[in-house]
Amino acid sequence: LSKVELKNVKTGMKMAYTIVSESEANLKQGKISVTTPIAQGLLGKKVGDVAEITIPQGKISLEITGISF
Repeated sequence: LSKVELKNVKTGMKMAYTIVSESEANLKQGKISVTTPIAQGLLGKKVGDVAEITIPQGKISLEITGISF
C-alpha cells in the first residue's frame, strides 16, 4: 500500500497512485494493481529515480517525486 507521486518527464504532468493488490485496484480512486506495467516499472525505485515504462501506447518516462506508506 505505497502511495507514489510521479511526474511525466516529457509532459510535466503530475499524478499520484496507490499501489494495491489486484482485488483492490480502482483507477478512478487512484489505486493501481501491483501487476500493472506502471507498478512493475516502479518496483525497487526511490525518490528522484526515473522509470522507463512500456505501456500499450509506447514508452513513458516517469520521475518519482514522492513515496509514502
